[in-house]
Amino acid sequence: SGGDRSVHRFDVFALLELSALIKDCGAQARILSHDQTHQGFGDRTEFCVGGPYSNRRMAAHLATLLPGIEVNVEVEPSADRGAFLIGGERYPSDPGVSEYVILARLTAGEGGRPVFLFCGQRAITNQAATRYLARHYQELARLHRSGSFVVLLKVVNSQAYGPDVVELVADVTRAARSVPVVAPAAS
Repeated sequence: SGGDRSVHRFDVFALLELSALIKDCGAQARILSHDQTHQGFGDRTEFCVGGPYSNRRMAAHLATLLPGIEVNVEVEPSADRGAFLIGGERYPSDPGVSEYVILARLTAGEGGRPVFLFCGQRAITNQAATRYLARHYQELARLHRSGSFVVLLKVVNSQAYGPDVVELVADVTRAARSVPVVAPAAS
C-alpha cells in the first residue's frame, strides 16, 4: 500500500487472481496490509504481493528468507531504480518494455506452510507473476519437489501486452537463498 493506504490497480488485479486460485484450493483468503501482519511465517499459507519499497513485509521476507536478492529501493529516479541483483547478475527495469518479477514459494517456520512472494519491479509485474503461477503451478510443483523455489520472470512489453507475456528467465533458488559473499576490504 502507499502512504495513503491506496493499492495500485494492478496489485488489486493480482489479489483478485490469487483469490480465485485460493478458492480453487478450497481455502479462504484474508487480506491484510503489509503493516498489519505481525506474525512469523509457516503457521498459515501467505501470499505477499509488492516490492520492498512499498511493502515492509516483503522487505522482511527478502532480508530473512532470500538474502541473495538485492533490490534497489532508491526513491530518486535513476536508471538503476528497482533493479534486482541476484547472484552477481543485475536485472534493470525498462518500464513498459522489459521488467522483472520474482516468484517464490518458500517453506520455513514451525508450521511448514508456504509463503508465496510476488516481488516485481512494477505492479503490473506482480499481476503477471500471479497469472504465471496459476498457469504453471503443477509444472513448478513437479520441478521443485522440495516445495521451495525462486524463479525470475521477465514481463515483455507490458505497455502493449499487459501482464500476459511472461518468460521464465531462470531458476534462481540457490543464488537467492545464499548469503552473498562480500569481498574483503583492501588494506
